Amino acid sequence: MISRYMRLCGAEALVFLASFYAQPVLAYETNPVIRQEADCTKVGEYPALSVLVQGINSEDGNIRAQIYSSDPEEFLAKGTKLVRVDVPVKADKALEEGEQHLCVPVPAPGTYALVIMHDKNANGKADIFSEGFGFSNNPKLSLAPPDAEEVMIDVPAGISRMSIQLTYMFGSSDEKDKRRKLKR
Repeated sequence: MISRYMRLCGAEALVFLASFYAQPVLAYETNPVIRQEADCTKVGEYPALSVLVQGINSEDGNIRAQIYSSDPEEFLAKGTKLVRVDVPVKADKALEEGEQHLCVPVPAPGTYALVIMHDKNANGKADIFSEGFGFSNNPKLSLAPPDAEEVMIDVPAGISRMSIQLTYMFGSSDEKDKRRKLKR
């Protein structure tokens, strides 16, 4: 069954999935990955993105953020991410249900692409059939990843704020359960 979906998704979807399989990479040694989801005060002189992740459909697993350079050839390519941040999904009473703040440091002011994934089972792999994905500029998602040009953002010095809406390609298990009950 999975192979049937892979044929339907095509090579672009496989490249998209493969980008999440790589080990953590930090391209610059002087700025550690921040693991406190809302704390952008510890990034020092480096710029950072304070991201409000919206549309999280469960409190299971981790939220992963990855930063890619402005080179379209490197976007989602294995081993090319500049920064990766993984934090557990946490309910925050100060936010709406399904929202979480995340701080993502970037190496220097410049143009980057931000990718967010809800790794529901915390296995470090992109399970396109059950997990949520979002990109900077919130492009409309299909089975193939967006073009690099659609998701590039300019990051100035200091802290920039943005919102990313997650999309679950095949819906959540809660939605499937509701549909099954309606059919009965």
